[in-house]
Amino acid sequence: MNRLRKEWNSLKDAWDASRWAGNHGNPSRFIIIAGTFCLFAYILFAILPLFIPGADFSHFPPYLALPDGGFNLSNYYFLYFLISFNALMLFGLYFISLKSISGYRADPADLAPPRRFRPWRRNRETNYVFSFAALFHLVMLLTPFLLSTDLFDYIRHGRIFAIYGENPLVVPATYFPHDPFFNLGGWLSTGAVYGPLHVYATGLLAWLAGNGIGANFLVFKAFFLGLNLLNVVLIGSITARLHPGLEKKAMLFYGWNPFILALVVANAHNDILMLTFVLLGIACFLKRRFVAGALLITLATLVKFMALPILLVYFALALRKLKSFRARLLSGAGMLAVSVGAVVISYWRLWEGMDTFRYLTDVGQKTNFTIPGLMRDIAAGHLQLSLSNTVVQLTVAILLLGYILWHTFGVKNTASFLSAAAGIAFLTPLALFWFQPWYLTMAMGLIALRPWRLIYKVSLVFSFTVMFFDSFWWHTPMSMDVEKSLRVLVVFGPPIALLLWAKGREVLPAAWQRIWSWSLEGSARRDGTLAATDPALVKIVAQVAGLFAAALVPMALIVSVSPHLRELTNLVFMKFQLLTHL
Repeated sequence: MNRLRKEWNSLKDAWDASRWAGNHGNPSRFIIIAGTFCLFAYILFAILPLFIPGADFSHFPPYLALPDGGFNLSNYYFLYFLISFNALMLFGLYFISLKSISGYRADPADLAPPRRFRPWRRNRETNYVFSFAALFHLVMLLTPFLLSTDLFDYIRHGRIFAIYGENPLVVPATYFPHDPFFNLGGWLSTGAVYGPLHVYATGLLAWLAGNGIGANFLVFKAFFLGLNLLNVVLIGSITARLHPGLEKKAMLFYGWNPFILALVVANAHNDILMLTFVLLGIACFLKRRFVAGALLITLATLVKFMALPILLVYFALALRKLKSFRARLLSGAGMLAVSVGAVVISYWRLWEGMDTFRYLTDVGQKTNFTIPGLMRDIAAGHLQLSLSNTVVQLTVAILLLGYILWHTFGVKNTASFLSAAAGIAFLTPLALFWFQPWYLTMAMGLIALRPWRLIYKVSLVFSFTVMFFDSFWWHTPMSMDVEKSLRVLVVFGPPIALLLWAKGREVLPAAWQRIWSWSLEGSARRDGTLAATDPALVKIVAQVAGLFAAALVPMALIVSVSPHLRELTNLVFMKFQLLTHL
């Protein structure tokens, strides 16, 4: 085995050397090839629904939102196969591109922070990365199909405010059954669950687009698409300032990510606007414009409230950056004044007392396929549903609050702030009872600013698994309880397992080295270094059995606490017994 490993490594090194020979650290050729293949894959993704048998094209723009009934199941499986194959192809190309561009040496010109970042003037590689990102965004703009109906909800929110003069935070769409968008999208009986800045932005867009369905569709998508391209530029600019030479990798990480393009950009989610304000706030902070940064991150909070914890950490870091008490007092008062002023002014027209947040709290009480929701269902088997709901919510809230406070009191510099902001943006959506994949948009944009950390690797795995959050589950012939458990395992299991594995390796290095030395990888020399060895047959059998047991234990635990999964397991076991007795 050791000999085969050495031969494989030598062949791989020879292939890498021949592949990149003569490039002198210039990835331009590979970026062009990979980007071209990715472009064709995104075009295929955009036109896939045109070939679905029995698809409804009676309205424009058509959008792919599978109905609860009346849909041929064979057509659905055909669609699932096509989308899954296309997603695997996109992620394969994306991972190869990301891995290859990280292996190049940075050009000397890249190692000095630019005075002003312009992707089209920086260098050829940065230009190519941004140009292909823009082409991918253009494909997402032109495709008429949506995998989410939130865009139509945004249009209705804007029309309620701009056309009908009502407050969409408290007035749902059911009051306007004559509106041309009434039968499009969902959440008819629910008001907007976002901040006031979302209302003003969507109101302006709805006023500009008028009553045309196609016009609103294109105006809203073009607005959010343009903002996301600005996010790509901001990510490159901030990374070039903090870590010269890594801006290409950061821009490719976010701008080429299939999850961001297919589920966020193509569906025009307002998380893009929230991320834009956060990135602008970070850019202002790097220029020591602390008050302007506080205002911008406050505006992000007024789009969606998930940015609020980042604002708290920002305040703590900005005050620590100032040396004198007088400077801290003046800067703190200025940041607090602009933040409070922005909140008061934005809610001045929309404030309806506590009813302003009624629909937000109603949605927050609902559960879908999340880790806290699964925990609540498991606890409900032993406690009352209301009590289990309270216990799980309180537990998750305390853990999240402790994590936020730990970072708030521990943040010391820009690097720790970016780590804290990325971690908070990543973990906050996972602590909610109601989760949608695009809630991770802000986390992905912040993680791109430090593209080598552990959370960077975890987010790549999550980008892949979360793509299938809503793809297959709605029409599977399984009960909801079985479906919920399986979805949580498929979507959240791999990234959490990777996080725990890497953290265990980091926290317990001595124990990890002992495990490694006993493993199939090799053994430890007397001087403490690690060497590859050929394992004995007994060791191979023991480790395979251990891996098998490690996979069975969590599966058995989940089956044991879910009566529906237990019934399914018993049924499969009984069928197996019948087959073996034939």
